[in-house]
Amino acid sequence: MIFYSSKIPNNTLQTIDQDYYWFSGTAYLGIAQHPTFKRNLIESLVQWGSSWGSSRNNNVRLSIYEEAEQALAQFFGAPAALTVASGMSAGQVTVSYYQSLEYHVEIAPKTHPALWPYHKHLPIDSYEEWASTISENISKNLAEKIVICSDSVGSPYVEDFDFSWIKTLPKNKEIVVVIDASHSLGIQHVADFLDFEPDFNDNIHLIVTGSLNKAMGMTGGVILGKPEIINHLRHTPMFAGASPMMPALLDAFMLSTGLYYEQKEKLQKNIQYFTENLEVDYLDTIKNYPAFCTHREGLHDFLKNHGVMTSCFPYPTVHDKPVSRLVISAMHNEDELLYLAQLCNQFAKITG
Repeated sequence: MIFYSSKIPNNTLQTIDQDYYWFSGTAYLGIAQHPTFKRNLIESLVQWGSSWGSSRNNNVRLSIYEEAEQALAQFFGAPAALTVASGMSAGQVTVSYYQSLEYHVEIAPKTHPALWPYHKHLPIDSYEEWASTISENISKNLAEKIVICSDSVGSPYVEDFDFSWIKTLPKNKEIVVVIDASHSLGIQHVADFLDFEPDFNDNIHLIVTGSLNKAMGMTGGVILGKPEIINHLRHTPMFAGASPMMPALLDAFMLSTGLYYEQKEKLQKNIQYFTENLEVDYLDTIKNYPAFCTHREGLHDFLKNHGVMTSCFPYPTVHDKPVSRLVISAMHNEDELLYLAQLCNQFAKITG
């Protein structure tokens, strides 16, 4: 069933028929609906307007982009950053660049389409099975230049990915590892799942791409990596020919950096409070992560009948089991979190 709303939800969802507690979406930090961020954005709109209709590589450039990219790199703990119009663009700019250099592309299971080359299909193996064989497969591959693409965490069904396989990659090939961290940026520090200065081989180059339109609350995308890699990407035709993200959003981010840290701390407290009151084992999640998933039938309808709206849809295809996904955000208060936990506990007792 589809529900329509004329207002973006925060901790509640207003539909035509009734209001619900909202435990879904990807606005993990609640930035877009936060009064402080909205005030900062209004201030930024007055200065920068709503868009900049020019190539980033034009001879006339707005200073806000380079300034914000330095701030984003520092915020994410990366050497350098490059912003683009969307997370999809971030992935495609990166992958298409290496394809143009005739790199062979390998894709991990459950990788977001942002990192798909047009002619590739996702492996059907589990992530663990794929990771256990990727080093051997790369060694046997005749290509000398390889790009390996993966998501940072499983989505929409939550799954923790172990990146220790990177340490096992062969030393005699030029390898680029591209990680789509759309569901991690702003929640997990980049170094929490992938360190930019690891004890990896010198022949391996690491790049993180992602959407800023989830936890970060900004319509846009970002590419994180070493300065020399970022410099190559910003001179590609796909980057030069695309419109940039809204400059006022980047200015609002710089005005709101402290707010992001406050919201992240609040989110972690909310996750801890919810899990402390949860007495079930049918919800899958990751430590300190805001999404909880299950294939158990009936949970979505049970919660909806008690005034709580979550997401529920088949994934990855229409023929798969529906995934019920519950999302905690920094916008929720303890009463709402306790209510959700109690409902989940009650559902477990009813269904066994």
